[in-house]
Amino acid sequence: MFRLVRVSLFLVVILSIALVASMGLNILTYVRLTDEDPIATLYFEPVSKDVFTAHLVSNDPGVSGTYEILGDQWRIDAEFIKLKPWANIIGMDARYQLVRFEGRYRDVVRQNTAPFRAYELGTGDALDLINYLAEWNFLVDAEYGSSTYTDIKEDTVYRVYRTQSGIIIRSEPMPDPIGYEPTMLDDIRAWVSGN
Repeated sequence: MFRLVRVSLFLVVILSIALVASMGLNILTYVRLTDEDPIATLYFEPVSKDVFTAHLVSNDPGVSGTYEILGDQWRIDAEFIKLKPWANIIGMDARYQLVRFEGRYRDVVRQNTAPFRAYELGTGDALDLINYLAEWNFLVDAEYGSSTYTDIKEDTVYRVYRTQSGIIIRSEPMPDPIGYEPTMLDDIRAWVSGN
């Protein structure tokens, strides 16, 4: 009888450990497959109707700067390399390179007839070797261009994120200049103005 209780207790402990490990693995899988990393921050100042000065800051070489944007929306493009899900789960992240920043118009007729301006971003060949080796790389799931756009709002700070499958934008209201502690926005403004 005592032996049966010990075996039952041992099985309960083993099953409990297996259950906790399974739950932990599920949580890890969810966290890794939904991982996001901020890669750029920007805000806009109006110059005239449908003309804005964009202040863009990123740790990626050749991306940060001040750009004149024409239109009522903005768009940013990236070359993107999506990895296989199991590579994400073991800690590897998708690869990207920001390549273009531009204004655009919500109205297609205006997009085809109004002034337009686009800027090349980045410093060139960061992904070239990976692109060259991608056909033989067992970690790579797909290579493609990822693009995201949204309306331009003056009192908004935009953050561009790298996900495991592309780039996305999230926005938040610009902080009130009175009664708040210095934030990343102050750092952005100081960097852009050169102070």
